[in-house]
Amino acid sequence: MVIKLVYICQKNKKNMKKAGIVLFASIAVLVASCSTEPVTYTLDQKASSLEWAANMGPDYGHTGTVDITEGSIEMHDDVLKSGSFTIDMNTVKSTDLEEPKAGYLAAHIMGTAPDEQHPVDLFFNSPKFPTITVKLGEYKDGKLNLTLSIIGKKLEQEVAVKLTSNEKGATIKGDFSLDMTSLNIPGFQVGPDGSQINPIVDFKLNAKLTK
Repeated sequence: MVIKLVYICQKNKKNMKKAGIVLFASIAVLVASCSTEPVTYTLDQKASSLEWAANMGPDYGHTGTVDITEGSIEMHDDVLKSGSFTIDMNTVKSTDLEEPKAGYLAAHIMGTAPDEQHPVDLFFNSPKFPTITVKLGEYKDGKLNLTLSIIGKKLEQEVAVKLTSNEKGATIKGDFSLDMTSLNIPGFQVGPDGSQINPIVDFKLNAKLTK
């Protein structure tokens, strides 16, 4: 009887050991299947666009484009971990005017068409500050935190965009406004006649990225 009990106990220990090994292996497989490596998506410049619209009142304004020249984002388990983009301010274009007015407006915005009323450092002063850098922060509930470097100053804002990603690529799309009041950019201040170009500029973003 004693011998039989010892045999049963030894057999149970072996079975428990095997069960423990199987359980450990199952947990390892489960952890491996749930954990993925971060994925980096790179900007497809030709397929991306950034449109702008600025106004001096409800009945007067202009529209145009500016190029996003490079950028990337890093995703981990469908969560945005980091990202950055570069905007080339020497690519500003007007889309609502014909030449030569379109070219003059673009130069006016870039600060490359100085005259008696428009100094060289007006607006975005692209000779000194040729790019705007955009760093991406947290993306939650359809809102994306941005930190922009504009004419050497920092602007932090939250904008409404839709970020999607899959095994092929990612997109960031949205219509939003940036309030640049705090930057005190020359050209956005109130003029001697009381008029002012609105420092709140509207944007339409369509950024496409690939793996």
